[in-house]
Amino acid sequence: MAVLYLEDRRFYVHKGIELRSIVRALKRLLQHGRINGISTIDQQVVRIATRRFERSFSRKANEITLAWLLNLHLSKRSIFEYYIYNAYFGYRMQGCEVASRKIFGLHASDLNERQASFIASLLPLPFPKEVYQRYTESGLHPLDDPSDIIAFAESVAPRWSRRVMYRFNIAQQAYDFKFRSL
Repeated sequence: MAVLYLEDRRFYVHKGIELRSIVRALKRLLQHGRINGISTIDQQVVRIATRRFERSFSRKANEITLAWLLNLHLSKRSIFEYYIYNAYFGYRMQGCEVASRKIFGLHASDLNERQASFIASLLPLPFPKEVYQRYTESGLHPLDDPSDIIAFAESVAPRWSRRVMYRFNIAQQAYDFKFRSL
């Protein structure tokens, strides 16, 4: 639930293309000179599957087209499952199951809401290699509380720690949010 809240709240409403995000991205381009946050989960699945990560308009146009076609052939549940089991969560962490086991020592299905919110927060801010290595070598691993992991990371990667804490706090609001379904 936290993944949907952070990454694509209208996932079950659109068909791979979110016109609102395109308008929002154009507004950001005019105001700040850069574009980010335009991809739907469906488009991110296309990016993961095609392994094309360069930033270009042609790649984005291709992603939009393929995401729309993907929605014609697969259920939203299948698209979402592919995404969470293949997305990059940090150093040597491909997919939520791997991330859950490496960070908390638990299966993804056994995480509590706070732990799941932390894992979801890693999608745009993957767990850094240096933080992961120091965390696993510290003797503290695995910690149960994400706040303890973030506090530990503060001395290693303070900028990442602050940014992931911000996302983590937002992710926890997901459990009160009512998603619209198709």
